[in-house]
This record gives sequence, structure tokens and C-alpha cells, in this order.
Amino acid sequence: MTPGKDEDKDEVKATETEGSVADSQENPSDDPSLEDAEMPVASKEDLAEAERKLAEEGANPDAESADTSADPHDQAEEPEGFDESDESDDEGDSDEDGDGAQMSLLDHLGELRIRLTRAFIAIAVGMVACYGFAPQMFDILMEPMITIFQKQVADKPMLPPGFYEDFSRVLTEVLGERGFAHMDKIDLFVNSLQQSLLQVAQEGHFQYTYPAEAFFSHIKISVVAGLFLVSPYVFAQIWGFIAPGLYSSERKWMIPMAIISALFFTSGALFGYFVVFPYGFEFFASFSTEGIQFTPKLNEYLSFCLKLLFAFGFVFELPLFIFFLARMGMVSSMGLRKKRKYAILVGFVIAAILTPPDPFTQCLMAGPLIILYEVGVWVAYFFGKKEKRHLRKQAEAEAAAQAEMDAVAEEAEKDAEKEATKA
Repeated sequence: MTPGKDEDKDEVKATETEGSVADSQENPSDDPSLEDAEMPVASKEDLAEAERKLAEEGANPDAESADTSADPHDQAEEPEGFDESDESDDEGDSDEDGDGAQMSLLDHLGELRIRLTRAFIAIAVGMVACYGFAPQMFDILMEPMITIFQKQVADKPMLPPGFYEDFSRVLTEVLGERGFAHMDKIDLFVNSLQQSLLQVAQEGHFQYTYPAEAFFSHIKISVVAGLFLVSPYVFAQIWGFIAPGLYSSERKWMIPMAIISALFFTSGALFGYFVVFPYGFEFFASFSTEGIQFTPKLNEYLSFCLKLLFAFGFVFELPLFIFFLARMGMVSSMGLRKKRKYAILVGFVIAAILTPPDPFTQCLMAGPLIILYEVGVWVAYFFGKKEKRHLRKQAEAEAAAQAEMDAVAEEAEKDAEKEATKA
């Protein structure tokens, strides 16, 4: 073999060797030198130790706070906790939605049916409990009108003052001279005569034409009295139906709201009985003349009284209704003040619907309704969610929470840089 050919063969072998080395670098798995090399394999003990460390890091709250990949919504709950420390701030934003978020229409209807059934059963129990006192309650409802009748008789007496005293004295002298044996009964006779003449002199009295009308009147009174008696439970059922759509922090208000609703409802009925009834009935009875006799029918009078009692009871719920809307952030005191003129108009319209078609009774209801609206304005000012001071505090809390989140994120970045430097 010639020296030239040997040199050519050596160059070809060197070229093939360099190509194989380059191929082995590009594809390490094809490198025959690595076939016999042993790759490091993690043992079961190493895997168990790694899992233990991961579990410890997951249970460490500091590690969670330093984790920059955490959900920002979880960290955003902190300012809501800050708001809960202030009684005037909103307490429901950080809570989960109510159970009503997962309830279907049929579930709501079923819940409504259950609540109404419980309320009707409670009213029935209250009616049975109050039926034994129906005659006394009947007299209480009749008394405002009877008082008006007696007042009219006193203003226009049939006999002059002192007539019965003189009549009793003369009768005692005459009968005593003639040996009357029942002298001790003369005063009773004169008093009974006086009461009978007063009833005859009255310009009106109650009457009923249907035989069972008086009986059904007692039933109506018992039902209404039973409703007022169990009104806290009835309002608890109403608020219980609303509760699934509220936050958990708002549901704790259900029992106090039910009791307060019952108190406002009863207060409205008492206001109607003690304030509106005397002035209203006196106004209606003043139209009676010698040619027009006022003779109220029992059923119509009772229906009129019960209607007014319910109307004033529901009207007195207005401040509570505004409180509920203010806590939900739907109204504010500033907005209520701007709409005051419309509220006055709506008050007179509602009073015209709930009361008989006369301006006097309408004003007796519209006046308290406007006053209650003003009370509702102050309720919204102190408890409203959209008030300026509450929004300012909420903004400050959110800014503090954001600053805290930024500090945590910055610290986490520093820790990550330190770990990268060590690695």
C-alpha cells in the first residue's frame, strides 16, 4: 500500500469519527457509550420524603401567603374581614352566596308552599286561642263608634241637665209618703231609665240583617286577633323564604327582623285604632242630621275597621322595608331625599287605595306614611351600604388589603430570587 493511499484512509476515518461524535452529542440516546451507564433512580424512601415535604409546605400558612400563584380572590377576602369589625360597614360581601343560588323554580315554589302552610296553621291555632275572647274583642272594636254616639247625645241632650237627679228626689218623696215598699230600688230604676233614653236618643246604632252575621263577625275578629298574636312566627316564615337568597352574615338578622316586623305591624294597627278611628268616625258621623240617620251595618262597619287595621299595619313596615333595601345597596339616603316629592305623591296614592274614598281618611294615612318615609331616610343614612362614609371606609380597607398583597408578592419574589441564586 502506498503512503498516499494510507493518508487518504486516515482522513476518511477521522471524518467518520467526528461525525459519529457529533451525532452522539445531538442524540445522546444513540451514543453506544451510554448504553451501559446507569441512570439515577429515586427510591421509595426518597419519594416518601418528597411527599412529606410537600405536605408540610401545603400545611404551612406562611408558605401559602408567600405563594405568588395563589388565587387573588382568596386573598381579597381579607378586606371583608376588616369591614366586619366595623358595625357600620358591609358584612355580607365576603360571604358565600345563599342556598337559593342553587335552587330551581320548582324548589322555590315548594319552599313557598311549605312556608304558607306553616303560616296558615299558626293563624288557625291563634284563632282557636282567641275565640274565647271574641265577645270582649268585639266590644273593643265597637267602642270607638259607640263613643261617638254618646258624645253626640251629650252635645244635643233630649232632657236638660239635672233632670234625673230632680226626678229621683221627687219620686223618692212621693212614694215614701205613700208607703212604697221598694224604696231601695228607685235609684236603680232611674239609672236604667236614663240609659234607655240615651239609647233611644242616639242617632245611630248597629244592626245586622243576616241571621249568622253576628256569629261570622266573631269568627272574623278571632282570625284577625290570632294573626296579630302569631305575627312574629308569620313574619319569620316570610323572612325564612327570603333567606336562601341572602348572604350567611345577613341570615343572622332573620329572627330580629321577624320580631321587629311584628312590632311595627302591631304598632300600626294600634295607631289606627287609637288615633285614626276616633277622628275618622267622628268625621263620618258629623254628616248625620234630623233627616239623615246614621245607622251603621255590623258587617260593613267591621270590614271597614279590619281593613284600616291591616292598612296601617302594613304602612308601618315602610322603615323596615327601606332598611332592607339600604343594606342590599339598592337605595341610599341621598337618593331618597332627591325623590321625596315623588314619595309624597305615591303616599297619597297608596292612602287613596287602602282607605275609603274620602280625603279625610286619606290624609290620616298619608301623613303617617310621609313621616315614616322620613324615618326611612335616616334609617338608610345610618345603615345604608352606599353611604359616602361607608364607601370611603371600604375603599381604605381595599387599599390596605392591596398594599398587603403587594408586600406579600414582593417578599415572595425576593424569596424566589434567593432560591434561584442558591441553585
